[in-house]
Amino acid sequence: MNLNGVQSFDQSLFFLINRTWQNAFFDVVMPIMSALEYFYIPLGIAWLLWIIKGGLKTRIAAVAIVLLIGCTEFICSDVLKPAFSRPRPYHQLSEIRNYDRIPKTWQVSPELSAPVYGKSQSMPSAHATNIFAAAFFLSYFFRRYWPFFYLIALLVGYSRIYLGDHFPLDVFAGALIGTACAYLFARLSASTARYFDHRHNEPDVTKS
Repeated sequence: MNLNGVQSFDQSLFFLINRTWQNAFFDVVMPIMSALEYFYIPLGIAWLLWIIKGGLKTRIAAVAIVLLIGCTEFICSDVLKPAFSRPRPYHQLSEIRNYDRIPKTWQVSPELSAPVYGKSQSMPSAHATNIFAAAFFLSYFFRRYWPFFYLIALLVGYSRIYLGDHFPLDVFAGALIGTACAYLFARLSASTARYFDHRHNEPDVTKS
């Protein structure tokens, strides 16, 4: 499949999710999944519990995930988005269903005679990059909960398309980038935990 074919498939899948599969239930749920403020309190409480009550490995993971999200946010928003400079769907296509977060209402974008460049950046999705990075990282250390972590990640990624803010390819690219970054951070964190654990359990030869 050539580049034009990929773009055509991307737009077709976008319209399928954004318009054809619209329903009253998702119109309520998807704005919540994309609103980061709903996650701040539960994640903040969980993070504090990891720091206060967790062991060495958990505390290292708690610090590392903050660094990870900072890294993925920088790579996505400050490096890749300007490099790709891809407009969001409502600046490329006409009659997009889009959710306005200020009045909290749905609207339909106007008819476009040509794509609008320079007003928005769509590739990759920062939401997808960060949430899939968190899902992989948390699944690496808390493996029994991986279905929950990835369910949240998939819903957040889907919501970005449903709300009209991103194309499917933006979300897919963000998921790959976030996962790659999380893999590196998870391996580094695990190695750091093993190092300090080994140092802590190493016999003190000066006392023999």
